[in-house]
Amino acid sequence: MDAFDAPQRARGRVIGMAFAAAWLGVAACQPPAPALSPEIGSDAVVFRYRAPAARVVQLAGSWDGNSDLLGSEWTRDTRVARMEDPDHDGTWELRVSLGPGRYEYVFVVDGRFTEADPANPQRVPDGTGGSRSLLVVP
Repeated sequence: MDAFDAPQRARGRVIGMAFAAAWLGVAACQPPAPALSPEIGSDAVVFRYRAPAARVVQLAGSWDGNSDLLGSEWTRDTRVARMEDPDHDGTWELRVSLGPGRYEYVFVVDGRFTEADPANPQRVPDGTGGSRSLLVVP
């Protein structure tokens, strides 16, 4: 190794460390990955929806007669329940006890629009050209 190689290697290490620091800085600025929704647990299903600017987020689902859903009737076979964001991080959540079955659901944001669950790729047509999210509880 001659005197010329040492400064070149040192400069390469500095550039490499600067690149790594910049990459870590960019990665730290990224929004958190969306949590899986719905999350099927042994006793309930947790629905999550990320909407930091929303004032009210509701979950509309096709489960009828569920006592945990204290909301107004949306259609004959769909109930609406208000979701919560207690830590104000922009992720709204609702825990619902659901038995085995096939369920359709959407999120209602600020009473203005509905959206299928962006974290759940399973969809069914809603009959109006759009879609609803599909949940199958084993």
